[in-house]
Amino acid sequence: MNENTTADTSVNATAIDDETLSRAVLTYCLDSADAMMYALVKGIGSATHTLQLLADSGPGNHESVATAAYKTLDAALINGITRWGRTINARGMASFHGAMVSWQHRLTTLPSTDPEELKTWFTANGTQWIVAPHHPYWPSQLADLTIHTDWAAPLCLWGKGDPQALASCSEPVGVVGSRGVSEYGRQSAHELAKQAARAGHLIVSGGALGTDAAAHWGAIQAMDEIGTPLAGRTVAVFAGGLNYIGPKSNERLFETIINHSGALISELCPGTVPEARRFLIRNRLIAALSSTLIVAQARARSGALNTAGWANELNRRVFAVPGDVTMPHNTGCNRLIQEGQASIICSLTDIDEFCHAAHRPQSADAADNDDEPSEESTDTSLSQPTNATAAILKAIRTCSAKYGHVSTDGLLAILAESNPGEYSISRISMELGLMELNGLICTQHGNITITDASAT
Repeated sequence: MNENTTADTSVNATAIDDETLSRAVLTYCLDSADAMMYALVKGIGSATHTLQLLADSGPGNHESVATAAYKTLDAALINGITRWGRTINARGMASFHGAMVSWQHRLTTLPSTDPEELKTWFTANGTQWIVAPHHPYWPSQLADLTIHTDWAAPLCLWGKGDPQALASCSEPVGVVGSRGVSEYGRQSAHELAKQAARAGHLIVSGGALGTDAAAHWGAIQAMDEIGTPLAGRTVAVFAGGLNYIGPKSNERLFETIINHSGALISELCPGTVPEARRFLIRNRLIAALSSTLIVAQARARSGALNTAGWANELNRRVFAVPGDVTMPHNTGCNRLIQEGQASIICSLTDIDEFCHAAHRPQSADAADNDDEPSEESTDTSLSQPTNATAAILKAIRTCSAKYGHVSTDGLLAILAESNPGEYSISRISMELGLMELNGLICTQHGNITITDASAT
């Protein structure tokens, strides 16, 4: 009975509503991750409305309708870019107009305009699920991609397996490394992932041969040893549509991940070919999903080093396993440690240095996410005050009195003292954005001040 209840909950939580379907269609319009599309949706506040405006502005519509939609899209992009904390110039607007033509053309290649038929098509006949930022299983840490980098978070995620795995751990552990791994590197990845999973932590990797596979199998072994209710799950992130997952030699691994309450995910539509360039973009998702990233073994040139670069840019904790300096397999890890880009892993069994406290895998539902809304889901509740508003206004006053200047980092330090554990840098930035939109604060030259509207 418990298994049926869990399955029913997962189905309901990943039901494809209009907003989710619109995000899937907009993703279909893209070649890969696209900051302009993200900013456009952010500026409009709804993927459904964005999609309608793109359709209205395309060829074949009445001139007055197309012109009005075109102007609305321009204004929305500028609004979204500004809210994102960026700026756009004439060259950027020209680029946007070129992209719009491409998006509008892609819309004409959809297999149907019927919503139910599209839902079937986008889920590969019901074999995949789709989650968006307003779903309870959406990994909120992906919002950091829009704060610390110029790359946008995905509009939605496709998945196979159990979507609850995505929200089963607040601080997942990513384990990456070279495909051509030595036995030492394989053992390192497997043991570190197993120990972390035994403590209930989610293990994230890329589903590839070598290090990735060893990490996934390590988490699976932990589940076999202590049981699914106690052990952390594992999630594999892919660089193409989930009907192109590979390599084929890892098919048993992928089936086992699904059978062990894990998940296979991608930000790309079914049918998208995993071209080489998409692996580097995929790596940002592995880094963003991970609170801690471990490079178990890497050569001097390795995709794992690219993932470590993303992790450092996202302010993740990065660790590397040192190795024999005479072996080229270890050059990448040793260099990360030498250059201060990663801390050294000194033990394969003592995980306290890179993991938070042990816990059971968490059960995500709508109530769990009430106090930590995703960045994009806040667009539908701009006028609703939150408990966080009072705390942040108080922190702004304290920060101003203490430092004479109010910045996000300063607020993080103040809130860490007054509300320990409640506010991450991403949440503070999201709350500040809402408060500015509601006229409660303003930001000039990097300094945050309270407006008269907050006097009460």
